[in-house]
Amino acid sequence: MTHSVTRRIQRLAIAAGLMVAASVQAQYSSDIDIYSGPTALNDAPNVLIVLDNTANWNTAFTNEVAALVSTVNALPANRFRVGLMMFTETGGSDSGNAGGYVRSAVRLLDTNYQTKFKALLNSLDASGDKSNGGKAGLTMAEAYYYFAAKAPYAGNNKAKTDYTGNTSGTVASNAVYAITGNALTSKSGTPYVSPVLNDCQRNYIIYISNGAVQDNNSDTSEASTRLSAAYTALGLTRPADLNLSPSGSQSGVSDEWARFMKKSPQNIATYTLDVDKITNGQGPGWSAMLRSMASASGGEYFSVSSGTGAGAEISNALTQIFNQIQAVDSVFSSASLPVSVNARGTFLNQIFMGMFRPDGDALPRWRGNLKQYQFGYDPTTDSLFLSDKNGNPAISGATGFLSPAAVSYWTTDSTFWVNQQLGTPLSSSDSPDGEVVEKGGVAQRIRSAYATTQTARNVYTCQACAANTNLASTAAAQFSTATSGITTSLLGVSSTTDRDNLINWVRGADNAGDEQGPGGTVTVRPSAHGDVLHSRPAVVNYGGTTGVVVFYGSNDGTLRAVNGNQTGTGAGNELWSFIPEEHFSKLNRLRVNTPKIRLSTTVAGTPTTSLTPTSRDYFVDGPIGIYQKVLADGTNDKVYLYIAMRRGGRILYALDVTTPAAPKFLWKKTEADISVLGQTWSEPKVARIRGNANPVLIMGAGYDAAAEDVSPQGTTTMGNAVLVLDAITGALLKKFDTTRSVPADVSLVDADFDGYVDRAYAVDMGGNVYRIDLEKTVSATTTSAVSDWGIYQLAALSGSGTRKFFYPPDVVVTNNYTAVLVGSGDREKPLATTSTDAFFTLYDTLTGKGTPSSAPTAISSSSLGLVGSSESLTNGCYIPMATTGEKIVNAPVSVGGITYFSTNQPAPVSTNACSANLGIAKVYSAPLFCKAAAAQTLVGGGLPPSPVTGTVTVSYTSPITGETATKRVPFIIGAPNSKGSGIEGSKVTPTITPVRKRRYWYLENAR
Repeated sequence: MTHSVTRRIQRLAIAAGLMVAASVQAQYSSDIDIYSGPTALNDAPNVLIVLDNTANWNTAFTNEVAALVSTVNALPANRFRVGLMMFTETGGSDSGNAGGYVRSAVRLLDTNYQTKFKALLNSLDASGDKSNGGKAGLTMAEAYYYFAAKAPYAGNNKAKTDYTGNTSGTVASNAVYAITGNALTSKSGTPYVSPVLNDCQRNYIIYISNGAVQDNNSDTSEASTRLSAAYTALGLTRPADLNLSPSGSQSGVSDEWARFMKKSPQNIATYTLDVDKITNGQGPGWSAMLRSMASASGGEYFSVSSGTGAGAEISNALTQIFNQIQAVDSVFSSASLPVSVNARGTFLNQIFMGMFRPDGDALPRWRGNLKQYQFGYDPTTDSLFLSDKNGNPAISGATGFLSPAAVSYWTTDSTFWVNQQLGTPLSSSDSPDGEVVEKGGVAQRIRSAYATTQTARNVYTCQACAANTNLASTAAAQFSTATSGITTSLLGVSSTTDRDNLINWVRGADNAGDEQGPGGTVTVRPSAHGDVLHSRPAVVNYGGTTGVVVFYGSNDGTLRAVNGNQTGTGAGNELWSFIPEEHFSKLNRLRVNTPKIRLSTTVAGTPTTSLTPTSRDYFVDGPIGIYQKVLADGTNDKVYLYIAMRRGGRILYALDVTTPAAPKFLWKKTEADISVLGQTWSEPKVARIRGNANPVLIMGAGYDAAAEDVSPQGTTTMGNAVLVLDAITGALLKKFDTTRSVPADVSLVDADFDGYVDRAYAVDMGGNVYRIDLEKTVSATTTSAVSDWGIYQLAALSGSGTRKFFYPPDVVVTNNYTAVLVGSGDREKPLATTSTDAFFTLYDTLTGKGTPSSAPTAISSSSLGLVGSSESLTNGCYIPMATTGEKIVNAPVSVGGITYFSTNQPAPVSTNACSANLGIAKVYSAPLFCKAAAAQTLVGGGLPPSPVTGTVTVSYTSPITGETATKRVPFIIGAPNSKGSGIEGSKVTPTITPVRKRRYWYLENAR
């Protein structure tokens, strides 16, 4: 997204925020309201370049300076605040301690300073500006003192320090010193004048290394002592030192300072450039130190050569770093990305991300995409990270989102965006797609395959289809102008011309006249792929020559099937898309792109025209369940999809995709079939139940928008049940009644590991937790007849307020009890500031099978113990959210002895509200059971996706043999990480042994 679009979004959000104060509380809410939240007015990021000016810089000096000058020259004016720190010199009028000093204070890089800063860089002299000894640890400490406005250790009493009134330097240096914003008020001044102007500024260090800087023992001891003091000053405990491999620089603390600065209030990320990396002697150990400095602080490590013309590799690395930093202020993307790891347990190294970008003017047509990444593995640090198709880190520590330089699978060079350049820097190509949602990925594959004509695109529908209708071979199932059943009336248009234009537009034709394609013979529209807002990609590994197929929904009206293989013929191509007939009437609003979307912040007026803002339309926006039956020879006997709609409707579709290129309609259920069915938010989970020949679907009956979107809650009229359906026929087998609606998934438990679900846990919008028993043991005999199934209320946790459970509990089975872990929070009211939510651990002590004849008293919130207190933990415990308005907004997951979950709270309306539109997001890690939780604030805010965990097989180059090796590594996406990202991957390090077993996962497999 270009900067101008971002500014439009910000203006819209500011106006919306101002209108709220003058109007009554909005009557309708949803989670997209977060994109109209209060906006921060952030200042330009601070970037301090630390330049290694030891004798090692002689070889690289000329090209290194040229690279710095060319990079600074290319930076846009008024977008960065940049300064320079170097190692201290000795002799002359220099006195005091050795370490680092500020040669040029961090100032706004306007045209005046840009010119003078380039001149200063050009005036550097390899001999005259050389330091006699590197002090890496002490220089990192000095950088912190500067950012934090602390007293200098080595930076004052130096002739070349940027202090007020300094006229003792070169002409170029003096010109810089004369600009306001000096680092010190005098040569001996103290403390530093911090470059941090407000809490919203982002702060960075770019450390340019010219070879191993091995601090002597005295320097290391001093730097270490000062680091301990810095931790103490912030009330923090210094953690154990990071391990380096090779360990030649293990005694140094440069990386420890980098880690500390990331944790400090200044939240400083460090990028490192290893110029002309040395591969013998002290070199490998120092390179490990530079890697650690970057990884521990959310930055990135670059190995570059100075030997290319004018330091091209150095310049490219610097440009990439500044692009990452700049992306913070020029890209509007949410951290709420559905993340799915391939095949629900086979764990091929394939990670699929559905993406979306809200429209900056609240128009209904949002851009979206599906992209694929992988895990990278660093054997030096034994760590995982999300990587692009080239093996490079995909996540930017500056934004917590995708790095501008990242290239997803299926993405290739193009000139499609020649008339609408996007990215950082601006580019007409799809590659790199980086942080730009609409570039690359499946969206590019659609635009490429149907660039000049869209007639061959497979777009299906189903109007009163019979069971087992083959959509690919049935003429009436084609979404095309030739299908007479798709009438003007159903589409909500007035003429045949409008009908045909709309159908062709949905198929991808650029005929609405409001988009900027490349022109010429290209007729496909740039927005051919809509937003993937809530639908999580469902991935099936068919094996054989078919491989991986990805199924997912989007709010352009379609369910898509995509060739999910990383490479090979057709990789990334859309196999087909499917449009439910229930969505026909909503399609034209997307084409005409009006009326605007009504948010909770929209002031209600008298609807006098068709342009009055209305609630957003949703389509195939819900979860997808999968039933896969694999025969002994490895072929698929059955692969069925169960497609929910979320706010797209009170509908559940079942498709047979056993042959992925030829889908068949199986059945569908609506409120006409199941009267209690609400909006289908809950994943239809496939399970085996003892005594049932067919597998079943277990799901919440859905969301009651009319009752839950308003404040206070209304009367429940739908969704207040848990449903069990026959997965093959769709027949309703059982309805378990609940008090309020159940949009959350139902958690399934196979307590005795016999392959059958014997128990389930459900939660509702009234803060209630339910236990469902699907087997019953009487006199040592287990029965599972439907009449033996039962439900009772395990807990009532609404308390004095209105707590809601939008996400399923995590369940951990132990010998003596079952721990049910669940967090409350009204995700659909992200701007609410008065909620009092909590994360609960409940102890279900009835370990036997069957619903008791007399249900036990429901656990109340008042009977739970406060974590960290002396209160009784007999029934369980709770962790209250630290502030009102903080809500738990995803599903918890427990792995390696830790439970992970995330929250969001609205940012205060303030010019210093750093979280901008997307609130303050945190990820919590709470050790099992009832232990205090630690929290990490996520960069960029947003609604973090639910964590995903498992084991993946990764390949890497062995640092010992130089050969390709493989390794199975436990992973999690969505845990605390060095980049502060809600979508970064990391390795699971168990705190208990063994890692708990999977609660319940079903794949019928005859092998």
